[in-house]
Amino acid sequence: MKWHKKLYLGESIKQERWVRFQISFGKKMKGYYCIALSDYNDNLLDIYESRFLRTGNIQTDNVYIVGVASDKTEAFEVVRSIIEDVYLHTGGFDVRGYLGITV
Repeated sequence: MKWHKKLYLGESIKQERWVRFQISFGKKMKGYYCIALSDYNDNLLDIYESRFLRTGNIQTDNVYIVGVASDKTEAFEVVRSIIEDVYLHTGGFDVRGYLGITV
């Protein structure tokens, strides 16, 4: 898992470093949703439940997390916020370019 240096956070997330630790090391297996860059060209972002990232069902080496939320509704709001920022600042939908991610 790779983390963006400036995460987009849901309103209920108060301690970013603690949340990163919990997700990275599987200390809290439910309750967080991670917004990640999509590996598919047709998608901009993917939403993963944090416990899914620790099950081995997904290759986490390729997951680049750009946002975190505490529930699914909040995750949709974070995605909306990211896409809105990208569109307002660039006039397009190049999330990777806007965030400065070259991976």
